[in-house]
Amino acid sequence: MAAPGTNKNGLDFRQPAGPRSVYVETSVWGMTLGNQPRALREPTMRFFRQCASGAFRPYISDVVLDEIEAASAPVAARMRREIDKLAPSVLILGPDGAAPAMAYLQAGIIPAKKRADARHVAVATVAGLELVVSWNNRHLANERKRTLFNAVNRLAGYNREVTILTPFEVMQ
Repeated sequence: MAAPGTNKNGLDFRQPAGPRSVYVETSVWGMTLGNQPRALREPTMRFFRQCASGAFRPYISDVVLDEIEAASAPVAARMRREIDKLAPSVLILGPDGAAPAMAYLQAGIIPAKKRADARHVAVATVAGLELVVSWNNRHLANERKRTLFNAVNRLAGYNREVTILTPFEVMQ
């Protein structure tokens, strides 16, 4: 078993004092589009302003970028502009991330056709990020799913809890 503050490979993932490191899932970027409900778009933009002011250190992954590239050209361009404004660090889902993602699918936490959702949580888990921000209440941002993700993570040797919240909840 890994020492507290390290992952199963012995790598230290404790966050330094300062802004919280947050993984920003694709649905949050999509909520910046003008056709989205104001009640969801406004907390998203407030969250991004807090990131820009240094309250949070945002991360995305190649999974986010792949999902955005699959959108229509105008939608993808708009989301890329928002990403460029915020300039989050980009994480790559490597072999270490593939194992937790597969474990989430095998445990039935995420349906097979929503593989990218499992990959988002896996990237954040392997990177040691404590917070995933998502508007995807069905597959990610709910207490039941969080409990299941963390159970699988503990069995795999990841000792840090992953919290999945909406931008609105992060602003509370």
